[in-house]
Amino acid sequence: MINRIYPLLLLILIIASFFHMQAIVIGIALLIIFMPLKHRLAAVKVARVFSILMLPVLFALIVGYQNDNYLILKDFYYFSIPVLFVLSGIVLACRLDIEKFLKTLVYAGLITSILVTAISVSYMGISALFDPYSAHYAMGIVGAPGPPMGLACLLFTWKFNIRLFKPHWFKLFMAINAFGIYMCASRTYFIIMVCFALLMVADKVKRIWIIPTIFFLVMLIALIPTDIFQATSSETFMSKLLGSFNELKMGDYNTEQDINMKYRGYESFMALKGYMEGDTKDWIFGGLGKTVDLKTFVRLGEDTDFQFIPVLHNGWLYLLVKMGIAGVLTYILIFFGLIIKNWRKYADAKVKPAIRLFAALSIGCIFSLLLTNYIVTALFNAEMCIVMITLGYSYLNFNALVFKQEQREKEKIQDYQFEAA
Repeated sequence: MINRIYPLLLLILIIASFFHMQAIVIGIALLIIFMPLKHRLAAVKVARVFSILMLPVLFALIVGYQNDNYLILKDFYYFSIPVLFVLSGIVLACRLDIEKFLKTLVYAGLITSILVTAISVSYMGISALFDPYSAHYAMGIVGAPGPPMGLACLLFTWKFNIRLFKPHWFKLFMAINAFGIYMCASRTYFIIMVCFALLMVADKVKRIWIIPTIFFLVMLIALIPTDIFQATSSETFMSKLLGSFNELKMGDYNTEQDINMKYRGYESFMALKGYMEGDTKDWIFGGLGKTVDLKTFVRLGEDTDFQFIPVLHNGWLYLLVKMGIAGVLTYILIFFGLIIKNWRKYADAKVKPAIRLFAALSIGCIFSLLLTNYIVTALFNAEMCIVMITLGYSYLNFNALVFKQEQREKEKIQDYQFEAA
């Protein structure tokens, strides 16, 4: 009976993240972790590779201990988010069987697709169906990446011939999740969808170094000042998408209009400038509780101006400022190490479909988080909990299935040697 609770808890958690109810999201994640579990210690041990992400936090705490206590606690909370959600995914893998988890992901995509469509239409009427971007902002930007994750689940189960639903339901759920991505009108969700869509054919690429190279090239292009992607209007989702690089790029800011039009780029520029002006310990370890001096007052709320900001939109520069180069390198080494390990299995057509499925989900989740972290601090954002939970769930199942396969192969070799003797 208790196992039936977990799909419901996961759905409630995702719906709560849709409405940005962080307290409920965190509470359910903690409930999943601390509910009775026979092999809890074994599950926690599996998560030790992700616990390494907390090491640079401790060094940053030592360096920044004199900063404002509230800001220190706030940073500690944000940097705990990826470990918390990945751990809840790992523990969930011990309680919820694979079929139910994958179906829950699809159902979460369906529910969030219906929610965003219903709320959009209630705000703007039928016109919202033709201009979801305007509706998205009119309703206060609620949302969760349920549709792209649900669609990814459907695509990869189809790719590996794993049948979760009957054909007519499969087609209907595909259409609803795809429509949900359209109605969300979110650049972040579009990037997540592209990451998984490219993975559908990426297993044909045999060279492991190609994927990390592509990632760094994308990051490099985003940092180069250029007007190639400049859009003439910001009223539509397509113009917003095309203008993303121009909005995020770091360059010259001569007027107040430059700062407001390219605020995220300006924010990143001032964060990097402040980082470079620090001393050696700041470069290496950062410092929890630090703020970024914008050198001017910028309107960031409805009626509030800020000069010093504690949190950035750019998650990588947020890491750099708060935890220094040690924090950035820790994240890169951990996540790219996981990509390489999973890629070897995903690209091998001889490996069992279930292993390849979880390898693909792990890689897709990691790339989605790494890329969107550049825009919305995805790694430290409770809205992205479904991605991090899926990563934790896939990580445990991938390693468990690989371990079982290796054990069977060893047993076969031992049996063969025994018979030969």
